[in-house]
Amino acid sequence: MADLTPQNEYPIPSEFDEPYFATAKSYYLATDLADWSLAENDNLIWSGGGTFSWNATTSTLTWSSTVELRTKTTFRKTTIAGPPTPGGILVLQDGEVAFFQYPRLLVADKAANLVIGPITSIPGIRLCDITIFATRIGTTMFFADGKSLKDGESAELFGAGVGTLVQPHEHQDAKVIEPPTAGVSLLDLNIASFFPGIVRRVKVFRNGELQNDPDDYTVNTATGIVTLINPTIRPNILDPFPERFITFIETYPPHTTTGEHKHLAPRIIEPIAGTGVLDMLVDSTDYPALARIELYRNGSLQSEPADYSLDLPTGLVSLVSVSVLGERFTAFREVQF
Repeated sequence: MADLTPQNEYPIPSEFDEPYFATAKSYYLATDLADWSLAENDNLIWSGGGTFSWNATTSTLTWSSTVELRTKTTFRKTTIAGPPTPGGILVLQDGEVAFFQYPRLLVADKAANLVIGPITSIPGIRLCDITIFATRIGTTMFFADGKSLKDGESAELFGAGVGTLVQPHEHQDAKVIEPPTAGVSLLDLNIASFFPGIVRRVKVFRNGELQNDPDDYTVNTATGIVTLINPTIRPNILDPFPERFITFIETYPPHTTTGEHKHLAPRIIEPIAGTGVLDMLVDSTDYPALARIELYRNGSLQSEPADYSLDLPTGLVSLVSVSVLGERFTAFREVQF
């Protein structure tokens, strides 16, 4: 009877085994298939999957369409459909890995069966035929090709191209303008405050609603003057509901910069009634600092400090008015490196 090697369980002749032709043939066939598998593993092509979303608090990973893997040694592919567990959710605890047996020498497309466990082990299947789909370490989810998602992030991981190439730019502090009288049609962005920065883009919100250029306003990037199509209609003095304009300005170099920055995935919070503090969930061990946020309440942009205050070191937002039942807050977060 043949012996087995300790790791890959290749059949080898036992001592004094005669004849051992069948055992030797099995060994060479096993090593031949293993070499083939390792070569295919080095050339896997991942595509599809749509948008992946990861939530470490609920331990749920989702993706919106079928993932496809190709080796190009055949014309066939291996597929991983939307999350396989009930409710369309794949649940991974810290340290767990989702993996599957990769099929070889396909003559037709084949669906993979995901297995979840602390280690990559399937009885009777050699390690070279096991492929990792996703691995959770702490609050981060890791995928093939070095891709990963941090808690709360969503992204297209496979086949998304290079994305949008964005020139280096700086986000200036939000500017709040409350015209003192009715009939005001010109807003001054005071671009001299960040001179010699060159204005790249301006977003204007009127009473919390995003305005459209040129339907609602035009902006002269050289002078920093915003011209409103419809002038203000309410005086600000003693008015309980003054008109409020919030502008977000991006500038090109040359200008003083605080370094590289990154825009995190939107954070959506639907708190219980009476909530007065929202956590932006920025881990200072991952990012040096939370730089700024755009906070929307039921789709309406909020103003600091009129509607909330932000503590950058802790990432906590204190609301001026606590939440009521059914409200939704959306925060767009920027972190500085």
